[in-house]
Amino acid sequence: METRDLERIRFITRHFNDLQGLQYGVPLGLILLSWEGPPLLRVAGVVGALALALGARRYYRRTFGAVEQQPAEPEMELYPASIYSPAGPIPRLAMPPQVSPIVRRFLLTSLLAVIVFAYVLALPSGMFVVQEGGSHPQILPASGPVYAPPWLSPWAYYHGGEIMPPSMFRAVLAQTLYLLAGCFFLTLWLWRRRDLSQSPHLALALLLLGLTALGTTLGFHVNPEGALNPALDRLLPILVYPGMAALLCGGALILGGLCDHWQLARTLGPSAQAED
Repeated sequence: METRDLERIRFITRHFNDLQGLQYGVPLGLILLSWEGPPLLRVAGVVGALALALGARRYYRRTFGAVEQQPAEPEMELYPASIYSPAGPIPRLAMPPQVSPIVRRFLLTSLLAVIVFAYVLALPSGMFVVQEGGSHPQILPASGPVYAPPWLSPWAYYHGGEIMPPSMFRAVLAQTLYLLAGCFFLTLWLWRRRDLSQSPHLALALLLLGLTALGTTLGFHVNPEGALNPALDRLLPILVYPGMAALLCGGALILGGLCDHWQLARTLGPSAQAED
């Protein structure tokens, strides 16, 4: 067996659980795809996603088995020693981590991205209004407090007590979906040690985070008449409609989950066993 094959098998073994795309990525994508539909479609999407997740769990265990981490021997366990304790470390004080490393990395990545996202939104020149009357939305600069409920206006924004108009709130919701989905794919790529096989996840992360950046800075690209660059104007429905964002993010999650499943099946499936 070549070194490349050994590295591939080692990678699959290390990430066996989170590479089960039919159990995680695809069901979550189905829920997002049905999010903007009628109530019956939402219920069907959630039920179908749960059924797929449960069926995929049994399928992976029956087809590929399970990878479990063996507990370390008591005499081999390492605990941090304290210079203040001559008796040495106390094993019963060594607590297991409460949050998995991938969750910590996702929270850290999302926190940094949300800080930048919120800072750009807080700039007064970034405010805009979406006119949705025609077949194609139009962007106009927000010239005043379009929507400011009395219970929020005294402390909503630092510049005059304004808050964003409802149309901008929906646009921000769409951009938030892109932001979270992009951070999710970026976290997977970093967590999996930037392996070459994870290039699709990096591409999806750059695409979704790029849509977030374009949508967040729309107010800086529009002139007083509401004109945008033609290329940016074609992308406007994708950038300001939460339904379009849910479709794209759901499709990206399904695509990423199928890529993970394909990689797992290609390495551990019957064809790989026949080659061995």
